[in-house]
Amino acid sequence: MIRRTVPAALVLRLTLAIVLDTAVQILWKLAVTQSAAPESIAAAAAAASREPLFLLVGGLFLWQLVNWLRVLEASDLSYSHPITSISFVSVFALSVVYLGESVDAPKILGIALVFAGVWFISRTDHDSNAANGSTR
Repeated sequence: MIRRTVPAALVLRLTLAIVLDTAVQILWKLAVTQSAAPESIAAAAAAASREPLFLLVGGLFLWQLVNWLRVLEASDLSYSHPITSISFVSVFALSVVYLGESVDAPKILGIALVFAGVWFISRTDHDSNAANGSTR
């Protein structure tokens, strides 16, 4: 059955996907800016294995993977993936606030387009039968 309502569990998982993606991107940027430029891939891997922020990012990636698998079990990819693009907005906002990155008109236009796209996608019919344990 095609529905317009979104099960609460799916809303929670989509929200978690946005939060995790935002955290990964911000922490990854912080980890990179705190580490010295490595001379080789091996040196980069060794340095990353000793850097707590890189280890945290790795753990968040794993959590993000498990959560995303659960999202895909519960809904159409063509619905869920565009919804999670809200993380572009949250990464932008946190980058401006905490990393001192710039705000300009093209970036604001891009954010507005992301919001418009998410709004249009959220208004479409989608299949969330998988969330109820049924198959197509």
